[in-house]
Amino acid sequence: MKIYRAELYSASGRYEKLQGPLVLRLTYRRDISNTRLVSETRKQIGDLPDEQLDRWMTRLANMWPNLAEGDELTFYMDPEGRGHFHHNGQYIGSLEDPVFAKAFLNIWLADDSAYPKLTRKLRGER
Repeated sequence: MKIYRAELYSASGRYEKLQGPLVLRLTYRRDISNTRLVSETRKQIGDLPDEQLDRWMTRLANMWPNLAEGDELTFYMDPEGRGHFHHNGQYIGSLEDPVFAKAFLNIWLADDSAYPKLTRKLRGER
């Protein structure tokens, strides 16, 4: 079952490397709770120190709403590598840590992502 539709945008119109500005837009195809979203993000974000993950996940839990079918969660990595979230076009918060922005985007863009077919599609590869 597909949970969301993912789209990636860059200044050049194609993915070149994990460097801002980049926009990842996720359009949800079903309802998902804030708690589940944070939990799944933590599982996927990679092998990082627990204290760092705890800090990030606390911020996300306080920032992200429960999502309904059709909602958009958009992540913007600015040129300095900071990450900014929008829900249905409204700004909901930022995580200034460039390590977070790259780790979050790598859920979908890393060579070893859990979703290789989606990764290739987002990166414009066949």
